[in-house]
Amino acid sequence: MHSLLAISDHLIAPERPYKAVQGGFLVLRPDMAVYEEFVGIIKEGIQKPGGWGGLVGPFYGFMTIQGIIPYYYDVLHKNEAIELNRCIYNQMMDNPRDNTANDNPQAKCRTNNQKDECEDCRTRPVEDIVSAHFTFCPKPWTCFPNDVDTIELRLCRKLHHEWFRIRSKLEQSWGRNPVGTGTFQQEHFFGFCSDYGQAGYMNIEQPYGLPMMIPSTSESTDENDDDDEDANHDEDSKGVVEKDDENEEDE
Repeated sequence: MHSLLAISDHLIAPERPYKAVQGGFLVLRPDMAVYEEFVGIIKEGIQKPGGWGGLVGPFYGFMTIQGIIPYYYDVLHKNEAIELNRCIYNQMMDNPRDNTANDNPQAKCRTNNQKDECEDCRTRPVEDIVSAHFTFCPKPWTCFPNDVDTIELRLCRKLHHEWFRIRSKLEQSWGRNPVGTGTFQQEHFFGFCSDYGQAGYMNIEQPYGLPMMIPSTSESTDENDDDDEDANHDEDSKGVVEKDDENEEDE
């Protein structure tokens, strides 16, 4: 029985035979026996050079989940985990090959597997993607337009648009206007960016989950009527006081 769905991170130490797991996406089946074995591994610690079991590491994050999980599932318990397609789940829009000018398709694949087709996730249709990890691609709330037509930014722009579409649907589900008042590339950002950069992002306003508390026209009219009545009452009272003063002078 599989107890883990995960994605290998080929960008971290691609030359290593045991790859790091991508810490941004993990699906675990709760299992006390697995948990207790993990606790035992951590208590024992790293006793040999070369990382966990002398095999997994060292690389960025290897002392945490990015190293101990591949040690558990790639060394100790093979075939108990499933590696998902990184272009569909936790899509990071990364270059799958060694950094070279103009994304040279002949450059070495970072999976370090000669049989690997080395799919370039940046060319995936947005309709195929289940979840995205905004790391190479900026966070959506930076209001970065990504409007240069390059392989690095093309998919990023589409995913940002999808993120803002979901925010628009959320606002609408709360009985609010699905389009904000921001004018910076309004069609792309659904009106939730007033300018370029994070300072231009228009945050979701409280109270969350409820329509915005904006006075209706009738409520504003009622308040104005009340103000007029108060003003008239004050004028009437002033007149009564003045008449009383005149009567006192006559006496």
